[in-house]
Amino acid sequence: MERSRLLDVCTAALVVVLLAGCQSKPSIDWSAKENFFAVEKVGKNDDGSVRLEYHSLVDAPADAAYKALAEPEDYVVFVKGVSDSGKISGEGNTRTIHITQSVIGRQTRARVKYTFHPEQRKIEFTTIESDSTLNDGTYEIIPSPDGKRAYVVTVFNVREKSGQKMPPGVLVSATREAFLEAGQSVKARALGQNLKLPKTS
Repeated sequence: MERSRLLDVCTAALVVVLLAGCQSKPSIDWSAKENFFAVEKVGKNDDGSVRLEYHSLVDAPADAAYKALAEPEDYVVFVKGVSDSGKISGEGNTRTIHITQSVIGRQTRARVKYTFHPEQRKIEFTTIESDSTLNDGTYEIIPSPDGKRAYVVTVFNVREKSGQKMPPGVLVSATREAFLEAGQSVKARALGQNLKLPKTS
């Protein structure tokens, strides 16, 4: 009787864990039009940082999108708003890069550490040093069943440097604007295009 009751408890616990795992995966309408803000969430973390979550349905293959995101040292070549980038160091599946990007109309320099998980199509990043806001988060890329599209879940945890103060609305809108430019640039790179190059007639 005790063994049966214990099995029931274990089974119930397993079901709860499985359900929790299922609920964590986004529900994706692969027939929908491309949308870099298919889902948009703004919240606050316990440490006071702003949490921004964007879900993007992109007309580009997931593997190609991951490959583009996974070359941050080359962002200067293809990401709009980035005026300088390069590798500082790297070991195993991590790389530290320097990057200069336009944020709210001014050039902001930063050092960022990236950790790559190609099997999961996941990238983690943490700002080590910055002229402006400090940012950490993740990119996770889900491929469509036909392999032609990607669903990108991006999370930013943005906090201000000590002594700096920016209105929350400005912080959110600036991050959103930079994200859209970067997202469009990454899509173009995945498709073998480059939005930073001048168009030829």
